[in-house]
Amino acid sequence: MNWHYDNPVVNGDYLCCIKGYSFPMPLTWYDGDWGDWNKDGDGEWYPVDNVTVVCYLSFQEIPMPEDW
Repeated sequence: MNWHYDNPVVNGDYLCCIKGYSFPMPLTWYDGDWGDWNKDGDGEWYPVDNVTVVCYLSFQEIPMPEDW
């Protein structure tokens, strides 16, 4: 797995390393900004400061166990 330190090209969900947290968290890259969609039904976008996201990994890049 290779963590990426630049910004994604494709909008989508990514696993992110965020300053101040000791574990990766899922965030969405959407039109040049990191954030999260409110899952409570109102669909509001909650942006995250781009400087706070150190690196990211696409969920498609995570290897699956053998014989999955």
